[in-house]
Amino acid sequence: MNEMRSPNRKHERSNFFKYMPADTAEAVLKNRTLRWSSPILFNDPFDVPRELIVDISYNDILRASAKFLSRLFQNPPDDTSRLSPKIRMIVDEAKVGMPPELKQRLLEGLADPEPMTVHSGDSIEALRQLWRTLIPDLRILCLTERPTHAAMWFHYARNYSGAVLEFNCIDEIDSALLTAERVTYPTEKPPIYTAEGWGELLVVDQETAVERVLHIATHTKAPDWSYEDEWRVVTYKRPDDGGHFTDYPFHSPELAAIYIGPLTSEPDQNALIDLMNEYPHAKVFKVSIGVSREFVIQEIGAR
Repeated sequence: MNEMRSPNRKHERSNFFKYMPADTAEAVLKNRTLRWSSPILFNDPFDVPRELIVDISYNDILRASAKFLSRLFQNPPDDTSRLSPKIRMIVDEAKVGMPPELKQRLLEGLADPEPMTVHSGDSIEALRQLWRTLIPDLRILCLTERPTHAAMWFHYARNYSGAVLEFNCIDEIDSALLTAERVTYPTEKPPIYTAEGWGELLVVDQETAVERVLHIATHTKAPDWSYEDEWRVVTYKRPDDGGHFTDYPFHSPELAAIYIGPLTSEPDQNALIDLMNEYPHAKVFKVSIGVSREFVIQEIGAR
């Protein structure tokens, strides 16, 4: 790995790929920008949730939270820094030796979480409202690991008629791609979709709760999408950004190559090759489909 490793690097990859229609690729190459979108614009309604705590009852969450608190009081963790202030104070007290009668009263109170209802309900609703305000402001860049996903050529590169751009992760210029994180495709429900998961979130401080919700919501997808091998870079819109997307610039050296699709029209192919002349360091590849139904990639020169 490069000796000038950026402190912001979160992975060991040297490059990523981005599928797109031909006209989008032309705009990207002309403007030297990539589109970062709010989840509101995503094509999959099962992707980043627009609403939190759907089809989970508050009572189930409260019971789960009470059970989690009981475990904390009986077996206090070494690190309590991420707990909410009031909970941290009590758990820290339990660590140094809480009077047995007080500990017993706390555990008995947790056996009936009904008194927590109003306060916890307010906390849950506050997180839901915060999430609603965050969704439009999120800016997400979606990437993948290779240029030979047949389904992605079909869905994202307009039926094989588009292109794939390859981007380098360059430490010296502190490329935004260095902060990309892998999307996972769990077979079990992530915690933010369960009462138990929300029961734990009620116990931690709000910043930690939002961090956990944000990471799970933006970096987990259903197993059906695992073929995409997706990675994402997540940030927030700038104060002067409007709408639900922002076109952020990339550095010229970040563009490593273009892969022109097997069904890309001749005019689109010629336009893309001409635009690649502005990136003399980058390579141009033509993708075709071989007789045994595999992708064949051949480097071609500029016109």
